[in-house]
Amino acid sequence: MTDTQAPQRSLLLGVDTGGTYTDAVLLDATDHTMIGSAKALTTRDDLAIGVTNAITAIMGDVEPTEVSLVSVSTTLATNAVVEGHGSPVLALLVGFDEKMIERSGIRSAFGDVLVESVAGGHDHYGNEASPLDTDTIEALIEQHGDGVRAVAVAGAFAVRNPAHEYAVRDMVLSRTELPVTVSSTLSASLDAPRRALTTALNARLLSRITDLVEAVERTLVALDIDAPVLIAKGDGSLAVAETVARRPIETVLSGPAASLVGARTLCGLDDFLLSDIGGTTTDVGQVLGGRPQLAPQGATVGGWRTMVQAIDIRTIGLGGDSEVHTERAAVTVGPQRRIPLSLLGVDFASVGKRLRRDLHDPPPRDIAAVFVVAASEDGRAPTTSGIEDRILDRLEVGVPTALADVAIGTVERRSVRSMADRGLLRIAGFTPSDASHVLGLQENWSTETASDAAALMAWYTGLDVEDFCRSVWSETVRQSCGAILEVALGGVDSPLSNVAYDAASSGVGQVGRVSVQLRPVDPVVAVGGPAPVYYPEVAKRLEAELLLPVGCEVANAIGAATGQLLARATAEVQTDGPGLFRIVSTHGVATATDAAAAIAAAEAAALEIAHAELARLAEGLEEIGAAASHIEIDRFDDPNAEADEGLYSANISVELSAKPLSLSGLPPDVSG
Repeated sequence: MTDTQAPQRSLLLGVDTGGTYTDAVLLDATDHTMIGSAKALTTRDDLAIGVTNAITAIMGDVEPTEVSLVSVSTTLATNAVVEGHGSPVLALLVGFDEKMIERSGIRSAFGDVLVESVAGGHDHYGNEASPLDTDTIEALIEQHGDGVRAVAVAGAFAVRNPAHEYAVRDMVLSRTELPVTVSSTLSASLDAPRRALTTALNARLLSRITDLVEAVERTLVALDIDAPVLIAKGDGSLAVAETVARRPIETVLSGPAASLVGARTLCGLDDFLLSDIGGTTTDVGQVLGGRPQLAPQGATVGGWRTMVQAIDIRTIGLGGDSEVHTERAAVTVGPQRRIPLSLLGVDFASVGKRLRRDLHDPPPRDIAAVFVVAASEDGRAPTTSGIEDRILDRLEVGVPTALADVAIGTVERRSVRSMADRGLLRIAGFTPSDASHVLGLQENWSTETASDAAALMAWYTGLDVEDFCRSVWSETVRQSCGAILEVALGGVDSPLSNVAYDAASSGVGQVGRVSVQLRPVDPVVAVGGPAPVYYPEVAKRLEAELLLPVGCEVANAIGAATGQLLARATAEVQTDGPGLFRIVSTHGVATATDAAAAIAAAEAAALEIAHAELARLAEGLEEIGAAASHIEIDRFDDPNAEADEGLYSANISVELSAKPLSLSGLPPDVSG
């Protein structure tokens, strides 16, 4: 390098792939200054197109060699859970009885998961409780292997001894090419039923994250960017993409977790409520003392509590692209996502023409202003039925067709919904984004098509077009207020069922002759593309201090770029009679005759496990920053005993964090 040459910059590229938009940002690695940002439509049929468009838009004069790290956050897994989408899975539950299966909730949660119990499993100490029934497992693989896309394996007390889980995994891999998820690699919890549910969820999501990782990697190759790729997990931390692709359940709440990290980077506050509204979901969480609050019992998404270490977030099916329903003059919004008609109208004038025609001869309410789009050329699958094949015959790939022309009767309409759930079709309908175009609050797509759709939808309600659209907008604000109140009130379930909370959220501000006023103590930081459309009114109704920071529309991507590697591990000390202690961890069970020695051994075991986990998360990175450790010991002692003599039990928790790049001058971490 000559004296006149400036040293090459080191840049962080953050990407967020959401249900509607893919965002990209470039940050300086040393001070997190934003170099540029861009948005592109998410292309679900080929994610690489949207990713390429977003990244290309911000590269400009940037040299590909300046990009040192690529970090990706995504709402794809969260959206799939909320909307009930996913691949068909075979769940093999080792040592489960019928009550345990019922407690898992797998059958009621997923209609496409085949649940089979087989003999085997271990006891609390990791000893074999029953031999593994390999004959039955082999028969089940033979019977169901061709009809599923993945296999989930969970065993009783597998966290004490995963031998049976690994044996089942090896049997599946030797007989099929199906990906296998085993529960002991996802969670160290003894709660086998909930661990099984988490494992089934992971198996259903495998293809979603694998497709995203492959799309990002294809894009980077095309743009000559040679940098490691990391993915943001649900706790706001990062891991190498190939590692996370095998455990996609860890990306549930990746988007909102990255938003919390990004929001703090943008606003600099230590205490705030974060609301992230996208196209499909709204996610509300808290940062207290500069740290995102984690869910102690695991993430809850789509009504199901998993064992995924994640931020404590309230996720509802509400976004700019949520489906609008009408019943007389009443309007409801969500939870399903639909392609906004204003977006379809950008490329297809035929949509507006059909809407205007239908206004003169309105179809049944449940199919009004609804269009269907075939997802891809290879939409037909071995599992499609005769009815579904007939529906596909009526569609041209990529071209919207009115549902009334696609599905003649009730049975066919149910088939359309089923095909949309499986990704074979996409459905377009009236959304809050369309209403906002009519009201002049948005103008990025076709206002003319939005107005045509609003006129048809309003006809069924008896409202004029503007009043109808304002009611859609207001209902979106109302539900947003409810999500914020649930978190601010400390987890109050369904706050809008309370007349006082609903009065404030609805903008009425009064119950009978009583005035209702609510004000969150902490500021509300709103991020996401639709945030400026709805959150000034949210803040007004809740009398909240509102921040819409510059860059709020790409906060997820900023959080992905500024995250860190984070590994956690636990070990437990149990008293087993006078002078005997058991040290229990995922490495197995050890013993000690002295309480202090037992705690020291448990701490050492947890540290060893955490270091191994950190190495797993960083696998493929040339060098990471120095690891910082945080250790907590939660003891239960006899209050009348001295020193360690009365130790009953102890839980040791270890947390290791490190920058994914070893660069000098980096600012302090802001992730959890």
